[in-house]
Amino acid sequence: MRIRPSWDTFCTGPLYQPFVDAIGQMRSDWDATKPQDWAYWVDVHKNFCPHGRTYFLAWHRGFLYRFEEMLREVSGVNEMVLPYWDYYTHPQVPPQFLDTSSPLWRKQRTGDDVSGALSMDPFADTVTNFQRGTSNAFETLLETAPHNPVHNLIGGAMGDVAISPRDPLFWVHHANIDRLWLAWFDAGGGRHMPKAYKPYWQGDFEYGAAVATVPRVWARNPQRYMLYDYENDTMPSTLPSDPPPSTSTATAAAFSLSPARIGAVPMRPASVQTTPAGSAQPLALDEHSVTVDVPLSSTQTNQVRSLLIKPAASEATSAPTPLRLVLDGVQLTKLGLKGGYLYKIYLNLPDTAGVQKPERAYLLGMLGPFEITVAQMKVAMQGKGMQAMQDMQAQGAKGRPDTRFEFPLTDALRNNWPDQLDTLSISFVRVNGRRHPAKGDAIHLKSVGVEVDN
Repeated sequence: MRIRPSWDTFCTGPLYQPFVDAIGQMRSDWDATKPQDWAYWVDVHKNFCPHGRTYFLAWHRGFLYRFEEMLREVSGVNEMVLPYWDYYTHPQVPPQFLDTSSPLWRKQRTGDDVSGALSMDPFADTVTNFQRGTSNAFETLLETAPHNPVHNLIGGAMGDVAISPRDPLFWVHHANIDRLWLAWFDAGGGRHMPKAYKPYWQGDFEYGAAVATVPRVWARNPQRYMLYDYENDTMPSTLPSDPPPSTSTATAAAFSLSPARIGAVPMRPASVQTTPAGSAQPLALDEHSVTVDVPLSSTQTNQVRSLLIKPAASEATSAPTPLRLVLDGVQLTKLGLKGGYLYKIYLNLPDTAGVQKPERAYLLGMLGPFEITVAQMKVAMQGKGMQAMQDMQAQGAKGRPDTRFEFPLTDALRNNWPDQLDTLSISFVRVNGRRHPAKGDAIHLKSVGVEVDN
């Protein structure tokens, strides 16, 4: 049984230097046909990773397992393991990854603090289901946050699903995601996954022609089949506290966001436009937070009221929800593709601070470069395969397909039913991974609107 340690433990131990040397050796060559080379693992992730789909967590568990085996081979150290970055304890990028002389460094990163990525929602006592498509599923919640937002706030390669493993931070981030899954299951309290004999675990995960497949059932119990565990396999119980004051300008700059504000309900940003329900207008998102006001006609108000008094529909259904926010023609600008930010999307935020409701009562979802590149990958590959994906990657921000996002509004509106149900307010609240983010348009939306079905 091998124990994967936290980064703080790992970087002061005997495996740290062989780990860095092995990564440097793998990054020095770029042959996508050889698993000893970094490019192989980047291509495998691009070709096989199931983001936003069934087996997101399980496939990545096998991915880490096979990559860890290759680290042992390249380093020549049989005890080599993958460490994890526990950003629920230390949300700032570890300093070893900021050393420009180290193989752990990548200059394209645009953020160094993931405080704004963190959420306690996956670890609530009510989250007992695992499988995507079931009500309140852990896999879906964990991918939504912290997984995707960490990619967004680091930026650079991490913000683009097609190349995210180029950044060594990818591996310690995903080791932590894997640890959080194991911690969730070990916590008990009714938390459960499909049984080992269920069809869900039948078959194998693929990791390219040069690496052995991994039986799906191994991912269900890595302690039994893969013979590894973590230094700490307990779920986080709180979000990070405020960092201690520092007289160092460099250290202070790393604390780009106040962790005390994580999960707090923000005030409603100023409105930028009014878009009646059933219509749509374009919107550009830059470094500011903005609100779009959506007036409802008397007929639409009655339709919405009737939806709110109906029993909540099952989350497992794939049918469009009758009341939804629709973002169409979503595109990243050249600046936006660099990452280092995300937007939290809220419904009917209050006009004053100090609201006692939890953030999740208002939060519809998140939008950043990682979510957009995942959606673009799916569009590009429809009927065209991986060549279309490679062509898209070569074109940068230009030539990428438009994407569409839909966010159900009914449950959030039930939580925040206004006294006068005549206007819905959709707020895009900017979250940054650095104290001084770049200014300018990051995301262009050809149309933003609220749809109400009869």
